[in-house]
Amino acid sequence: MKRLLSIGAVVLLAGCGDANLSQLDTVMEEIRRTPAGQPPVIIPTIPEYQPVDYRYREVRSPFLAPESIRANGTVAVMESALAPDQQRTPEPLEEFQLEALRLVGTLRMGGKQVALISAPDGSVYSVREGNYLGTNYGHITAIGPQEVRITERIFNQLQGWQERQASLTLNE
Repeated sequence: MKRLLSIGAVVLLAGCGDANLSQLDTVMEEIRRTPAGQPPVIIPTIPEYQPVDYRYREVRSPFLAPESIRANGTVAVMESALAPDQQRTPEPLEEFQLEALRLVGTLRMGGKQVALISAPDGSVYSVREGNYLGTNYGHITAIGPQEVRITERIFNQLQGWQERQASLTLNE
């Protein structure tokens, strides 16, 4: 046992040998030679910021429609009868693309059809007519035994808010 301990001590002490720390010794010697009252080395100042003048004030904004479209009056207005209610609290299934959702079943509860929708995160949600799903303001209009019919609202720059029909079908 003593022999094993002495071999271990020799191995551990071998790590304390000369580790070629000459660069560290040089830096430490330089620090020791510096007088204690001497101020630290000042780093160079950062150059002063020179603002650049924006030269395109008179040019059409890239966020506005060209004059030719505005003159014809065909630019869509964000507010219309089909515009979705922005004040409504979003429902959990509205954070997923409609293509990523799957209809996994339908059933009748309390005299009303209920659909079971599987989300990409693995959760299964129960929805009824009137619920919303998908990122395009999809509104459930009908639930049948094999499908859920949805009306989506999409915005087109030229035509404004448009309705588009979509559906989720039960894949057996």
